[in-house]
Amino acid sequence: MKSHRLQVSPFTPVIYNPQLNNLSLLIAPPYDVISEEQCKQLLSIHPYNIVRVILPPFLDADDPKRYEKAANLWRQWLKEGILVELDKPSLFVYSQRFSLDKEVKEHLSLIALMPLYDYETNLVRPHEQTMPKAKSDRLELLRVTKAEFGQVQGLVSDETGDWDKLLRAIAKEPAWLKASLDGVENSLWQVSDREFAEEVNRLLANQWLVIADGHHRYETALSFRNEISEAATNPNHPANLISIVIADYQRNATVLPTHRLFRFPNHELVQRVIKEVRHKFWSEEIEWDKSDESLSQIWSNYRNAFSIFASQDKVLLVTVTGIEGAVSHFLEQLPPPLRRVDTAILHQSILPIVFASVGVKPEDLKVDYTHGANVAYDFAQQEGNLAILLRPIPLELVREVASQGYRLPPKTTYFVPKIPSGLVMRKILNR
Repeated sequence: MKSHRLQVSPFTPVIYNPQLNNLSLLIAPPYDVISEEQCKQLLSIHPYNIVRVILPPFLDADDPKRYEKAANLWRQWLKEGILVELDKPSLFVYSQRFSLDKEVKEHLSLIALMPLYDYETNLVRPHEQTMPKAKSDRLELLRVTKAEFGQVQGLVSDETGDWDKLLRAIAKEPAWLKASLDGVENSLWQVSDREFAEEVNRLLANQWLVIADGHHRYETALSFRNEISEAATNPNHPANLISIVIADYQRNATVLPTHRLFRFPNHELVQRVIKEVRHKFWSEEIEWDKSDESLSQIWSNYRNAFSIFASQDKVLLVTVTGIEGAVSHFLEQLPPPLRRVDTAILHQSILPIVFASVGVKPEDLKVDYTHGANVAYDFAQQEGNLAILLRPIPLELVREVASQGYRLPPKTTYFVPKIPSGLVMRKILNR
C-alpha cells in the first residue's frame, strides 16, 4: 500500500449479537497475556467466549486441528447470529476506565481501519523486538479464519491536545457498547459522521504512528497480505488493511515496567552476584516493604538509581553512571538512544559483566517476568532467586527510539490496559 501520509477510514465491524446481553462474559484479553488459569475461567463463564477462537497458548496446544476448529467455530457463530456484521461503516471512539496505584484513569482512543503500511514508509514504526514463534502461530490462525478478533494499538503525538478534545466531545454522549474485563470499563461510541472522519484524517495527516502493543499481529498481517495475490494489485483489498486503536502518548497511554526474575542453582551464587554488583557499581542497601507506594517513593527519592536487586538477604539499590570502564565499553556499542534504555543497559552491559565475573552463562539461567512489584519481592524471598526491578520507560524515549529506526529489547514495555479480543472484530475475507 503506497501512501505518503497516515490516514484511516470507517469500517463495518463484527460484534457479538447485542441480544446476548452481557458482553463482559464474551470478551477476553489478547491471546498472549492469558494465563492457563484465566483460560480455564474464560472457558467456564460462557460457551461463546472469544477465547475459544483466539486460541491462547494453553488451549488445545497439542491438537493438530486446533486452528481448523477455531475457524469452524468462527464461521458457525456468524451463521447462527451469535456474531453479527454491521452494515454501516463507522469509526469508534473508545474509552478504557481503570484504576492504577489507587488512581482512577481513563484512556480515550479511536478504533479505525488503516492501510497496512510497510515499516519502510516510516508511517508505522515498531518499538520492540518480536519473537518468531508467536508470529507463526498467529499467521496460522489468520490463514484459516481470515479475520481479526482485536486490534493493534498505536500511538501518535498530540502536542496541541486537539486529538484528545475531538474524542472527548464524542465521549460526552451515552456509550453505544459497554463491557468490563479485569477491572477495566470498556466503552464504545459509534461515529458515522463524515465531518468527524475528515477531522480525524486532518489531525493524522502529518503524523507517524509507533506500535505500542501488537507487533506480532501487525507483522503477521503484513505476512498474510503478501500471501494474497489480489492484494498486490488492488490497494483497497481487505488484506491491505488492519483495524487499529490509535491513542496519543501524552495523555492516553500508560506503560509499566517488566521486572526480571532469575533462578540460580543455589543461594551462594546469588550472594556472589550481589557481591559483584556491589563491587563494580555504586549501590546502597535500602528498606522496602514490597508495596507499590514504597517502590514509587524509592524511585522518587533516588532519581539517578538504575535498578533494584532484591534477594533473600537484602534489597540493593543500584546506580550506573556509565563511566565505569567495562560499562562504558559496552554502552559505546549501543546506538545513542538505547544507551538510556534500562533494559538495554541491563542485558547488554550489567548482566554480562556481573555474570562473567561469577562464571555464569545467562542462557543457563531460567528467567521469568512480572509487572507486579509485590510479585517480584515475594519471588526474591525464595532461596536461590534474584529479582531485578526496573523503572517504567518514559514514553518519550519509546518514541525517540522508534523515530531513529531502532527497537527496544524484548520485554521492555508493557502497555496497560490491554485491548480486549471480541469487542470489535473484522471479517477480512469470506472464503
